Amino acid sequence: MLDARKDKRKEVIRMRDIGKKIWAEIINQIYPDLPVSWEGDVWQAGQLMRPSAFIEADLVSEKIHTGQSIRMVEDVRLVFHYEYERIDEQERGEPIPFDLAPFFMYLRQKRYCVASKLFETMLVIEPPRTQEKRDRIEVMFRYSYLLHVPKPTAEDGTERMKINDFYVEVNGKEVKA
Repeated sequence: MLDARKDKRKEVIRMRDIGKKIWAEIINQIYPDLPVSWEGDVWQAGQLMRPSAFIEADLVSEKIHTGQSIRMVEDVRLVFHYEYERIDEQERGEPIPFDLAPFFMYLRQKRYCVASKLFETMLVIEPPRTQEKRDRIEVMFRYSYLLHVPKPTAEDGTERMKINDFYVEVNGKEVKA
């Protein structure tokens, strides 16, 4: 039983970035030409293209939902960086605000339940909060999804067999229970 839990935990750790990948898929559906990144080092160093989107997700909780699924709850921050208007080669002007109306309309049309075609996972999203900065807008919200964890396998790679038949000893004889 302990090995099965360890196997599930390893799978969850391996699939940890699936939420970020699904958000990248959603953003690319709505804004096909917008570069998307979740590399924190690149973002903090300011080495990003403009306009672009940055995804930062934090795990809030993970709970076993069924024998083969785990409910993941995460907070996400989507940062949409504005492009600057160009005055000349040397100087850049004011930031050009990014139109998020298609993004919010997409979420409302899906009733805040967005399915990923690539990962076959549905995100259940809470209503977003926004925070506007000088050169970007940040959209933050909590969402949850079920993460499928495959059945544990035996050491040789075959599926572990279920115990379907139980036997008990009655008056010195083995009887199927």
